[in-house]
Formats: sequence, C-alpha cells, structure tokens
Amino acid sequence: MKRPTFDVRGFLGERERPASVATTTSRGNPALAMMWFVAEENRLWFHTPEAGDRPAPFLDAARLGRDVAVMVATFAPPDDVRQIRMTGPARLERKDVRRIRRIYERYIPAWTGTWAAHAASPEAVLWSMTPDRGMAVEYPGLENTPVFRWSSAVEYARIGG
Repeated sequence: MKRPTFDVRGFLGERERPASVATTTSRGNPALAMMWFVAEENRLWFHTPEAGDRPAPFLDAARLGRDVAVMVATFAPPDDVRQIRMTGPARLERKDVRRIRRIYERYIPAWTGTWAAHAASPEAVLWSMTPDRGMAVEYPGLENTPVFRWSSAVEYARIGG
C-alpha cells in the first residue's frame, strides 16, 4: 500500500483544526458547515445541536445512514497546504459525554460547567462518519506531490503516519 506524504493521523489530531462537512438537505440542496470533531476508532465524531423546528441536515444524514463529505485542510502557502478529503456514511451514536468532552477540549481553552452542561444536553446529538473513501495530499512550496487515496474503511484504518 502506498503511503501518504504526511502524517494523516497526526494532522487530524492537531488542536483547533476544524472540519468542513457537507451533505444535502431533504430537498436535495447542498448544506455545508464548519464543525469541531475528534478522530477516534477510525471514524470522525461530531456533536451537533438538534435544531427543534429548524432543519438539521447533518443529523438527518446520520439518521438515514447517508454519506457525508468531510475536508480537513490547511491553506498557508507556500509552505503549508495540506488536505484530507473523505466521504462515507454517517450514523447516530449513543450519548458519550467523555467522547464529547474530547471533541470540545480540542478547541476550547478550559473545561467549564457551561461546557459540561452543553456536552450532556439532550438537545445535542453525537454522530460519526466512517471515511470509506478519501484522499490526502500536500503541496509543499505549492509543488504537486502524489495524491494518496483509499477506497475502503479497511484501507483508511491501515493509514499510519
């Protein structure tokens, strides 16, 4: 198996790095959001508020097991341009406050009672996506490098550094 040109797992684990997540609404319109996440157990995990009477396209995708697309990237040319793009099925998960806390601790300076209440709130739902297909590429000095691709969750699980 070919290897990525950079540490994919390390990149996904970098603090404060958000993910761009895309899906479609029930009407077939595109939906895109920046989200906090944690990469664990060969999946990306998200915590999304239920919007009450407002549409929740990401939670709808998870409820229906539909694919979502995720991109985690840097864009600081010319030295740091890296992208990981992946697609795969989303699914709802059981509430796991410890995992939710690990999501938030990647982005906030300190865990507080307010964050703890948010993590435990019944109005927010834990969900994940399995990156069945994807690619990782970097452009050091804006030069092209080989694109590393995978086409199954098993191949993604084998990615090391």
